Amino acid sequence: MNKCDFTILNFDSIDSTSTYLKRTYKEQKDLTMVFASYQTMGHGRMKRVWVSPKGESLLFSILFKNKNIIDNFSSLSLLGAVTVFRFLSKYVSNVSIKWPNDVYVNNKKICGILLESISYSEGIEALVIGIGININTKNYPSELINKATSLYLETNKIFDLEVLKDDLRPFLEEMVNLIINNDKGYLEIVRNYNYLKNKVVKAIINEKEEEVVVLDINDDNTLLVKKDNKTYSLSMGEVTLHEL
Repeated sequence: MNKCDFTILNFDSIDSTSTYLKRTYKEQKDLTMVFASYQTMGHGRMKRVWVSPKGESLLFSILFKNKNIIDNFSSLSLLGAVTVFRFLSKYVSNVSIKWPNDVYVNNKKICGILLESISYSEGIEALVIGIGININTKNYPSELINKATSLYLETNKIFDLEVLKDDLRPFLEEMVNLIINNDKGYLEIVRNYNYLKNKVVKAIINEKEEEVVVLDINDDNTLLVKKDNKTYSLSMGEVTLHEL
């Protein structure tokens, strides 16, 4: 595996690591990685707020300008989830991947991933992947108690975030090497630890919300689902678990 020449920037407080990279990408090098102890305007999919008390989470974003990575952008969200899955599996069991970009532990979300593109008239100029991993959070608001977890809640241990950054680096280097080489081996992990497999979810089919059963992950990173003996491949959009 080739070592990656990450440029690492650390902030005590910032609006958002991803927003910072999107704002300054022209002056930043490829593989610039921004860490923050606290984000004042952290966000996830659908503009949701990412709750992260100061110093309790690993919050970072990576800028990609490499054309090979940009050309394989459809793999990056799931590959990012696999990277976090492998990293967290060092510390805790029952880790799974929720398509297209979340990581769960014991049926609760521990990591969110958001991939954003910086586009111009002729195509994508750069990509920014933002990752937030819940580490030392001890308490969540009532609306999140049954939905979110952290390494602390799963292990009853406090973790040194600086040590975890060092532990995370080789996994991120492997992620970069896999996507540059268009290596699809990560899909085996997604399939084996697919949080949604065989579950009934709500998804948009032909512009209508339907209840479907999740079957698998396709080779092109889409989600294979079944409805009334017909199969569909979902490439994007919100997928929510059916509440019984």
